[in-house]
Amino acid sequence: MLRAGANELSELIRRLGSRRQACVDAARARLASIGPRAVEELVQALEGGDDRIRGRVMPLLALIQDRRGRGPLIAMLLDRSSRLRETAARSLGRFPSSEAVNALVRALEKERSEKVKIAAVQALIEQYDAGQDQAICKVLELITDASLPTGLRLAALALLPRLRPSAWRGILERLQEDPCEDVRRAAARIEEPAAGCADPGRAVAALGSNDYAVWNAAVTALAGGGAAAIDPLIAEMQSRAHDPEFCKRAAMALKAMGPRRARAIANALDGVEEPLPLQMLVEVIGALGEAAQVYRLKDLIDRLARRTTDPGDANGLDPLERVRAKAHLELARIGSRVAILDLCEALGDAERRVEVELLTAVELIGSQDEIGLLLGVYGREDEFVQQRIGDAVRAILKRERIRRNDRMFRSLGRDQQRALQEILPPPAPRRVRRASQAASRSSRLPATRA
Repeated sequence: MLRAGANELSELIRRLGSRRQACVDAARARLASIGPRAVEELVQALEGGDDRIRGRVMPLLALIQDRRGRGPLIAMLLDRSSRLRETAARSLGRFPSSEAVNALVRALEKERSEKVKIAAVQALIEQYDAGQDQAICKVLELITDASLPTGLRLAALALLPRLRPSAWRGILERLQEDPCEDVRRAAARIEEPAAGCADPGRAVAALGSNDYAVWNAAVTALAGGGAAAIDPLIAEMQSRAHDPEFCKRAAMALKAMGPRRARAIANALDGVEEPLPLQMLVEVIGALGEAAQVYRLKDLIDRLARRTTDPGDANGLDPLERVRAKAHLELARIGSRVAILDLCEALGDAERRVEVELLTAVELIGSQDEIGLLLGVYGREDEFVQQRIGDAVRAILKRERIRRNDRMFRSLGRDQQRALQEILPPPAPRRVRRASQAASRSSRLPATRA
């Protein structure tokens, strides 16, 4: 099963280099749905020689948002191709972290291409939206520097509406006297009262634009449109289920509507069948944080568990299983074990590969009852998933205060015992420990003079 999955991933990545857009779209949607399982293959593709594939891999890593993709994207900021550096900068906006912010700031300081700099500014604004407050410092510097290119300053101006009016009033007053007419005009528009979404259909269509300013404005307009924009957004997500980037932008707009719209979004779950839109809606419901609506993900879990499918058709990589796992994760984040029976059933299904989100859920809410299941899964998974299983087991042992020599471990089978030894290596004999401690002490002693 593992070999078949790896073969499928290699073929999907090869298709990213196709000149047929339909082929690229299908591969991209499938890889986005597979998620963390595809990350290692995607990172390896960045080291290849096909720039078309490399350019299409980076946005996928940004959509999956697995931390293993962050370092390679930072490295791509130094690529010889300015087009690929621009793509890397945009992609890093989806990896909220101090490392990504520092890399983007360095790119702004050293980069020569204006397009790459604009992409870095837009990524820093996304970083700020995701909670990285330090990301705005460099962007604020650019706004009032009249010596910089107009396009770069206009990109930086997109930050101001995200701040409190008290924070940008003084900046706008200075910009009224700016020598650049385009900057003065853009600053004046920021002070205009925000309008609602008069035409949701038009705003939904604008989400698909390749122009950051256009689709970012559409996100803001749809968020202001409230409930009237929800149905058109979700309908378009379903019709463009092959387009991960559009679905991600639609999810951004839904999140920006705030918790009051959580019920309407949760109501839409029953009418959605495609994996990628479903996955995004689950993430939105979790991000909005309304417990009553998060609990409704149990109904989605039950619906997905009732499916009758042949796991072999998907080479052991089923996108809807990832949706199911994400729903479990959102329930676990609010501390709920309401779906624990299904979680255990999914863990024990030898016909399917274990989703990473499912392991994170067990790490959050698992008890000693789930340890045996985790150890049973360990031997049939790859190294990355084994590490995540180890994290989950150690988290449960710490939370439940279970010792390594607890009698519960005596009933484990041979394979489970072997897995436990790899996760929790037995302590060294007392004599070896004493010798190690003595050597450590002697190494700390000050040197004596002859």
